[in-house]
Amino acid sequence: MLNFNEFKKDESSSIQEMFNSVVFNLITDIPDSLLCPNRDPDARADILIKQAAIKAAAISTSLSIPAGFTGVLTSIPDIAAVWRIQAQLVSDIACTYGKFALLSREAMVWCLFRHSAASLLRDVAVRTGSRIVVQKLSLAALQKLLQKIGVKISANFLGRIALRAIPAIGAVGNGAYTYFDTNEVGKTAKSYFKALEGVEKPELVENSIDKDPESTEEPADSAEEQKDNETV
Repeated sequence: MLNFNEFKKDESSSIQEMFNSVVFNLITDIPDSLLCPNRDPDARADILIKQAAIKAAAISTSLSIPAGFTGVLTSIPDIAAVWRIQAQLVSDIACTYGKFALLSREAMVWCLFRHSAASLLRDVAVRTGSRIVVQKLSLAALQKLLQKIGVKISANFLGRIALRAIPAIGAVGNGAYTYFDTNEVGKTAKSYFKALEGVEKPELVENSIDKDPESTEEPADSAEEQKDNETV
C-alpha cells in the first residue's frame, strides 16, 4: 500500500523543480497560435475555453487512472501537459482578440496563475479604470516569483496526488479539478485581452523591474492615485 507521507517531501521537491522548468520555458517561449482575430471574439473565446478544458480534463483523468505509486509518478507529466494546454489557450485567446503582440511573459503568468496564486500576484498587475496593466519584471524577479508560485502550487497539488491512490474516484476528481482550473485560466485570459480593445502597444509598468512580488509595501502614491490605480 502506498505510504503517502513517505513520498510527500520528495514529490513536493520534484513538482517544484518541474514547475520551474516547464513554466519558465512556457513564458519565455510563448506558444504560437494559428488563429486569426475573430469577428465575435467573445463567443470564439468561450468555445476555445470549453475545448481546452475538456482536453486537459481528459488527459488528467487518463493519467490519474493508475493507482498507488504508479499514479504518483504520473502526476508530474499530468500537470506539465495541462500547463502546456493552458498556455496554448492563453495564446489562442490573445490571437482571437487580435492582441497576441500584447502577450508578454508577465501577462502569461498572470493569466495562468491569477486564480490559484492571487496573493502572490497582487503586485504583478494594477487596474486602471477597466483595464489591467501588468508590471514589467526583471528576469531575476520573475524567477523568484515563479519559485514562490511553485511552492504554493506544489503544496496544493499534494492533496490531489493522494487521490491517485484511490482507483476511479481519484481519476474523476483530478479530471474535474483540471476542467475547473483550465476554465478559470481561460476566463482570466478572456477578461484581460477583452479589456485591451483599442490598445496597440504593451502596457507595462516600467518602474517595478526589481520589485519583490511578495512585498507588502504600499506604493508611494497619493491617496487619489491609489484609489484610481487599485491593486488587482
